[in-house]
Order: sequence, then structure tokens, then C-alpha cells
Amino acid sequence: MTPSQRAWLLPFASLCLIAGILLGRSCVSPLLPFLACVPALAAVLLLRSRPRFAACLVLSLTLGTAAGQMAWHPSLPAEGEYEIRGIISDEVRRGSFGQVRTTLADVALNGLPLSSGGYWTYYTEEEELPAELIPGREVCFRGTVYAPSGADNPDGYDFREELLRRGITVGLYGAEGLRVSIPSSFSFSGAAASIRHRLTQALVRTLGEEAGGYASALLLGNRSLIPSEDRAAFARLGIAHLLSVSGFHTGILVMLLSALFRMLRLRPSVRLVLCGFILLLYCGLCGMNQPVLRASFLLMLSLGGKLLNRPRVGLHLLCAVLFAMLLLSPVQLTGVSFQLSFGAFFGIVMIMPFLDRLNPFSGKIPRRLWSSAAMILAAQAGTFLPVLYHYQKLPLLSFLVNLPATAAATALILLDWIILILLPVPFLSGLLAVPAAAAASLFVRGVKALSDLPGVTLWIHSPTWLTVLGMLPVFYALSGLFRPSRLRRGLCLFGGMACVVFSLLPLPHTSTEYIQFSVGNADAAVLWDRDSVYVMDTGTEDGVLSGFLRRNRLTPDAVILTHLHTDHAGGLQSLLDDEIPIRLLYLPAGAEDQLIHEDMLGLLASLRASGTKIGILSRGDELSLPSGSLSVLWPESGRTRTNQDANDYSLVSLLRLNGVSFLQAGDLTGLYESYVAVSADLLKAAHHGSASSSSAEFLRRVDPRAVLLSCQRVTRHESFGARLGEIPLWSTAVHGALTVRFENGAFTITPYILPSDLESSDSGGM
Repeated sequence: MTPSQRAWLLPFASLCLIAGILLGRSCVSPLLPFLACVPALAAVLLLRSRPRFAACLVLSLTLGTAAGQMAWHPSLPAEGEYEIRGIISDEVRRGSFGQVRTTLADVALNGLPLSSGGYWTYYTEEEELPAELIPGREVCFRGTVYAPSGADNPDGYDFREELLRRGITVGLYGAEGLRVSIPSSFSFSGAAASIRHRLTQALVRTLGEEAGGYASALLLGNRSLIPSEDRAAFARLGIAHLLSVSGFHTGILVMLLSALFRMLRLRPSVRLVLCGFILLLYCGLCGMNQPVLRASFLLMLSLGGKLLNRPRVGLHLLCAVLFAMLLLSPVQLTGVSFQLSFGAFFGIVMIMPFLDRLNPFSGKIPRRLWSSAAMILAAQAGTFLPVLYHYQKLPLLSFLVNLPATAAATALILLDWIILILLPVPFLSGLLAVPAAAAASLFVRGVKALSDLPGVTLWIHSPTWLTVLGMLPVFYALSGLFRPSRLRRGLCLFGGMACVVFSLLPLPHTSTEYIQFSVGNADAAVLWDRDSVYVMDTGTEDGVLSGFLRRNRLTPDAVILTHLHTDHAGGLQSLLDDEIPIRLLYLPAGAEDQLIHEDMLGLLASLRASGTKIGILSRGDELSLPSGSLSVLWPESGRTRTNQDANDYSLVSLLRLNGVSFLQAGDLTGLYESYVAVSADLLKAAHHGSASSSSAEFLRRVDPRAVLLSCQRVTRHESFGARLGEIPLWSTAVHGALTVRFENGAFTITPYILPSDLESSDSGGM
């Protein structure tokens, strides 16, 4: 190959690897990708010049396909009940409504080892967890093994992929007969988690709860002690990356090590070996955190090139790290952390040289400040698309805040490292703890004060392919690699930015759609009626509903809850966490007087305090909608009793949308369903299709043309379908999210997942 071909081989091979991984993601059989690697490798060894260049690209493509297929389609144990043993490898966290969650390493099912980790959850009514339930301990219990679900909602969170990125393939639920003990054998993951936990406790004892929690996040990647409102404040200012251990934090550690090695007058080769060894230990201490691994690899390549006096082209270093990391863990490709990391690196490599050439200063300090600002601007340009795609918001103060915030965080990290090293000497670490705690408190208060300013965040629609196409000429115009002429640069910059702005403008919504989300044995839906949005139950605190609203930049005109069980109303917390305004909340009569979780009452109190208006609905009430109306059929005002099952007084409503009647039965039990049995074209089945509701008489009187069912198990779909006879059944367990469009007296149901045995005509009009 010619020098020019060798220079461009790694970037193009990286692109081919990415394309192959995306192909492998949807490839079911591993045989074809592996067989394709053989002739590609033979071609690389036998061919010369341009054919060899092409063969290298083909080999990269086939390697990516094989790696992607293996990563996205691991072998899984059969679902069911097991005797489970594992080592706690992360902090044990308490969620809402008594949920406990953590991850386990070195998992064994009925005594047989599992090749990956497990995500463990269970629920408890105990206010305090067992004191021995800490990272590094071994747990044994009887529980259920399940396969985590993938994305089955529009704009939905892919829980399965997120776990795969953490090396976890199965979910573990339950804690029957829980026993906690010291591990009988060594576990690297458990030992690292235990050390990380003990260091966190030591930092909290030395610095106090607030400063110690931030020190643990900045040094060890443990963010469990940082309040959610603090994390939200950092995110609003666009500096949330400071709280996640990544290349920035790893670079500071390398800077500290370099200064120490220079003081000790060590030889460059010894410095490189020691630095690599310490970075390896640090990766282990951070739980093999992928951003730390990526940054460590990149820094070691750069340091090694400097030692060997080899040219270190930024784009080549970046592509080398990308190629190696994706071969090791292909599932990282679709993760936000990976995209933000390499987006920032790419922006720095491509744009910073151009910005550096514009530096107008001659003084040393002003030039360094300009370079720092140029690096931040270049990194933000590189992360523009991932930020918009995953978060749909632009922090307007990000560029102004990033430079001083980064400087302050650097000083805090350096000080925290010194305190961590001096922990065995309590007098010295305690002496430094006072200014460190004061500095951390001042920094956090400043961030909160700025984040509370009005208008610091601009919510934007999720980007499209038009946005991507618009960014290409912008990068070309600002690139220090291509160096276009002034005229071409100006045209590309103006045209690209105009394309980006146009792609992000909101478009009017003229149709009437009802989206039933797939949220397991819970309920969450959105009625998107022209430009009005009504939330019909919020599901659990899983972010499915809030993610859809955020990505489509929708603010609910009203949130209507059928009752206050956590599987229908727990998602209110996600709406609050995602800062989605809830201006009006409707509850059925007597909803707060039934047997409900106390956390729900706390949520309602928080909403009232924030200015949310809460209205009460009962039989006879009617809400006007752009394309029809909502009539309340149950419960009756003044006829509800207190301290009853909330399902008995679940809101039941009849929607009339563009000439179609749609009966929503909530979780109403068979005890009262005779009061709401009215004829309807479409029925949303009550109580997830349980045997205690939707009797034969009720179904006969409603006589729907189709039935929607929100449930988790396919067996529930099958059993409820048998009760319906010839009436078509659409369930979230089988079809994923269901989108119903109402138009001219007819409705069309479109599933998010189309089973192989389902004909396309099934989604036609009814």
C-alpha cells in the first residue's frame, strides 16, 4: 500500500468496523459472519496495493459483524426459579416504593457458574437494609432469573443493551431466604467493589457527607451519594460530565503521576511501565469503567508514541482506540457514554487545530486560556449530536460555565487525591479536609445557583438525518485537517447551520393517536390529539413515558391517573426528574383515601407544593378534547368508601375520538364492571387481563371490535385471548407498544414489534 493508503486505512477501517457491528446487531446466526472472515483474511495476506486496502476494509466489516453478533446475542440460561449465589459488585441502592437494586458478579445458578454478571432487584418494606449487605459480600437466595427486555417502545430505553454494556446478560429478582456472608473464594470484581466502598466511607468520614460524596464520584466513579437534584443542576448547565469518571479525570491522574515521576527522576521507560500499571489498577478500582478504560488506552498510546519518538496523529490515535475498544465490547457503540467520549475526542482532533490558528494573543497565559476555551468549544461541537439525540436539550450557559467549572473541578480532584493518599495519616488528611470541604460546598452552591436561573436550558426536538447531514459541512468548514478556502468555509458553515436549525424546528401534529406503552404489568399511555397531549397513567418509575415526552418535546396538557397504585402512578417521579411540567393532574374521586403506598402521598404533596392543580373526576364528568370528548363512567362521587382496594374505584372512561368509541377500564375489578359495561368500538382491558375482571357478560355487552391489553407475560396474552374468542387482541407482551390512530370513524392499530407470524394486514383499519 502507498503511504497515503496507509494513512487513511485506520479511519476507514474503523468506519467499516462500526458498520459491521450494526449489521451483526441484527444478525441472528453467527456462522455466516465467521465464515466471511476467512476469505477476507486470506485476501489481506495475498493481495497488494489497492486490493489489499480494500481487503482490509472488508475484513474490518466482517470482524465487526461477527463481534456484533456475539455481543448482542449471548447464550442465556432458561428463565425460572433458581438458587442464586453471587458477589455484590456495586453499591446497593434504594429506589422508590421499597425497591432495592444492585449488580452481582461471579453468579452461579443452582451451583453452575454464569458467564456474566446479573442485575439484582427485590422489594422490601424494611426501612433499613441489613448492615452486611455491602459491596464485596456474597449473597445466596432463591429468586427468578429473567431475560431483560429490549426496546419495545417508540423512543424507548433499551434496558437489555444497557445491561450488556455493563457485562450483564440476565436479570435476577427476589430475595427469598437471603443469606449474606464473606466470600469463600477471591473475586476480583467483589474485591474492587469492597475497596471502592471502604474508600468512599473513609472519604465521607474525613470530608463530611457532601464533600465526601463528591470526592467519591470524582475519584472513584461512585455517584450514589450525590443527590439527584444536584446531578440535575450539573446537567442543566451542561457540566454533568464532571461527575462521571472519564478521560478528564484520568488525565488529571496521569498529570499527577508525571509530576511525581519527574520529582523521582525516573527513566522514561520506567515511567511508562509504572503509569500503565497504576492506570490498570485504577481501571479495576473504578469497576472497569468503560470511559476510564478508553482514556487509559488513549493516554498510554500517546505516552508510548512519545517515548518511541513515533508520530502521534490525533485522528489515528482516536481510531486505534475506537477499533480496539469496539472489538473488545461492541455493545458500547450504541451507548451514550461511548458516543459522548469519542464525539468529544473527535471534535478536539478535528476542530481545535483550526481554532488554535485563530489565537490572537501573544502572552503565555492568554494563549493557554484561549487553547482551553478552544478545546471546550471543539469538544462541545463533537458532542452536539449525541447530546441532542439522547437528552433533547441544549444548556445555553455550557460554554461560559465549562471553563471555570473545569478549573474548579481540577483543583478539587487534585486536592481529593492528596487527601485520599494521606488517609493513613489522619492528622494531615484532616488538616486538608477543612479547605477541601469548604471548596466543594462553594462549588456545588455556585452550580445550583446558576442552574436555577431561568432559561438556562433550551429543549429541542430529537435530531434527524437532516441534522446529521447539516453537521457534516460544519465540521468540514471548521476542520483543521482539510483547510478549505475562505469562501468554501463560509458557504459550508452557513449552509450546514441553516440545515441543522431547520431540522430542529417543531412541526404541527394534525392526527389523533393513542400510544399504549409496553411497561410490563403496569400502565402508561399518551393521547396525542392534534397539538394537545394527555397522559393516561404514567406506569412505574422506569422513564419510558418521560423519555417519549422528552424526545418529542411534549408537555402534557393534563395527566389523568386511573388510581394511585405504583404501577399506574409511579412514573410521576420520572416526569419530575426529567423536569416535564405537570400543570394539571386528574384523580378519580376518593383516590387518596384508598390503600396506597405512602410514597404516592409524598409525590402528590410535592406536586401540590410545585403548583400543580389537582382535579377530581367522577361519574358524569366530561372533558372536551380537540377531536372528541372523554366521559367518566366510574367511580361515583360520594359513593366511595375509604381504605379499600384502589382498583375497585379505578377511573373508567369512554373516549369518543373522530367517531370512534374507546372504553378504558383501568384496573376495575369484576365487582363493579357491570356499572361501566357500555358498547364501544375499542376496549382497553381492565387490570392487565386478570381473571378477576373482564367477565364474559361484560365482554358481550361492550362488544368491541378489538381489545388492547397491557401485560408482561405472553401466557397472559394467550389466556385472555382464549376468553375473547374471535375478537382481535393486541397486547404489549407480544406486540410491544401499540399506536392507535383514529380517523373518519375508523381506527388503525400499529404494533412496535411485528411478530413473524403476524400478517401486515392485521394492522390495517378496523
